[in-house]
Amino acid sequence: MNIFTKEYWITACRELKDIRRLAFAALICAVTVALDGLVKIPVLPGGLEIKVTFFIIALGCAVYGPVAGVLIAAVVDTLSFFLFPTGFAYFPGYMLTEMLVSLFYSFFLYHRKITVHKLFFAKVCTNYLAHVLLNSLWASILMNKGYLYYFWSSLIKNTMLLPLEVLVLAAFFGAVTPFFARVGLLPAHRAEELERLQFGKSALSVFGLTALLGCTAGLYYGVFKAAGTAGTVFCILSALLGMAGVILLIASAILNKKK
Repeated sequence: MNIFTKEYWITACRELKDIRRLAFAALICAVTVALDGLVKIPVLPGGLEIKVTFFIIALGCAVYGPVAGVLIAAVVDTLSFFLFPTGFAYFPGYMLTEMLVSLFYSFFLYHRKITVHKLFFAKVCTNYLAHVLLNSLWASILMNKGYLYYFWSSLIKNTMLLPLEVLVLAAFFGAVTPFFARVGLLPAHRAEELERLQFGKSALSVFGLTALLGCTAGLYYGVFKAAGTAGTVFCILSALLGMAGVILLIASAILNKKK
């Protein structure tokens, strides 16, 4: 179903009348608010952390689509602010970012057969178009520093996290897609695919590419941003990630050539 057709948006609007999807949307909203405020995994000092809600939001958007998705995003952002205040005044710009994130996930996953490639492009759009471009603008407005200062910091952070986030998305959807397809919440998947969702050999190239991107950002961080032992350790880890990326790309090329 093409996102530029009238049928797509009519179908998305009808989800607001579907009791099962509305109930699932409420569950996604509650879980996202709770986890977003209580569970954050620090990766590096200086604000580099993983929010564990991104794959839950992606699943929700795959089920109920863009119209319900932007509404849920607005509710989640508002509730998260009031239930878990950060010390800053409420700023609606971040709500717009979360709404855009829901749109991107919906465009790639709603009424689509879910593949690693779609998960990769959905995460690229959310990371770079929403989190990097928009959130840097909001931070520069709130913190009174130049846009480029936040842009480059956010670009490095989101590139470093991209390999892990794509891997988590692939593993998560690989586990839950059969169940949600069986109960009719992911209609784009056929019955014969439901025994076990398998990603093709081409997924190796996606993982390899994201690993190389993460390696590049990690080496930059380790050389120019981190100091002392931390920088050295991070350079080593980034180099290992880069080697893994190269191996995955070579394996993908060999398997596709044999095919």
